Amino acid sequence: MRWVIIILLGFFLIGFSDADSLSATQTDFNIGGCNFDFGGESIGVATSECSRGDAEGHFYCDANMDSWITTEAGLGCSLGEDSYILGEDFCCPSGMFCNNTGGGEFRCDRRLENCFNMTTELDCRSIGCIWFELNGECVDSIKDYGCDIYNNEAECTADIYELGQIGIGTDLCGEYIECNDGTVYSIPEKDCSCSWYEDSPDGKQCQVRLIATQFSYNQDEEQEIFSCSNTYDLGECIDGNQDVTWYSNNSVMGGFGEFGGIVPEDCLDVLGCSDGSTNRSCGEPIVKLSGFSLFAIFISIFIIGTYYFYDRDRLC
Repeated sequence: MRWVIIILLGFFLIGFSDADSLSATQTDFNIGGCNFDFGGESIGVATSECSRGDAEGHFYCDANMDSWITTEAGLGCSLGEDSYILGEDFCCPSGMFCNNTGGGEFRCDRRLENCFNMTTELDCRSIGCIWFELNGECVDSIKDYGCDIYNNEAECTADIYELGQIGIGTDLCGEYIECNDGTVYSIPEKDCSCSWYEDSPDGKQCQVRLIATQFSYNQDEEQEIFSCSNTYDLGECIDGNQDVTWYSNNSVMGGFGEFGGIVPEDCLDVLGCSDGSTNRSCGEPIVKLSGFSLFAIFISIFIIGTYYFYDRDRLC
């Protein structure tokens, strides 16, 4: 019975995290979504989102938390909609497109032609590719582009293609990371954006910017918050492979006093905020980093509940 009470207290604490009088522990996250099995591993996908990382485009979780496998007939690749026009945004693994199977259902099928060979919008959309109006190119996915395609501050902050959430360098947007001796940080989607840096030394003034916020903290200490911005140099996509080099900057927005106001290096590494280079398959995330699994989230809830239960007299 004690363990049931502890778990319930953990969920109670999460649900009322904004009430300062309840506890000295503050939290802010939402675990709504769907679970899928991918290669024997359970992965979580947030509502109204496609799966990311190694399972990029294989699964879709609609607003009602209904689960869709995009390579099976249904509404997965059409983003939960019962109508879809070739060339619209879709949810599919790299090299596939959302195809009409009839009867109001769709399925990701293998694309037999290369998007980049199409030179007109009509030809591009006819094979299920996306016409990227900003630079007049036919692309497999706009996710292969970064914020630096925007040429001025107005375009950058408007981010009409939502590259600050789905473009290059956003693999951990909406996820959790663990670093700094076990401290957990969330990267809320609302804090992922294209930001304009007027004095960028490499001339790439529009950059992807992620903000990591400490998930659980004691009110006696300042909450740890830091931002990361990256710019990318992309090689040609040749035979499905692409060389990528990135340059990183970070800034402390709160906390980290015990570290001299500097973000620990392991946190920068986990977030992909340290200069580096790699070779990737075109259409995949720039840096494949492990986020914070759904299992680990429930463990965190359990720990918070335990902490609250056993220290309730001291905290009140």
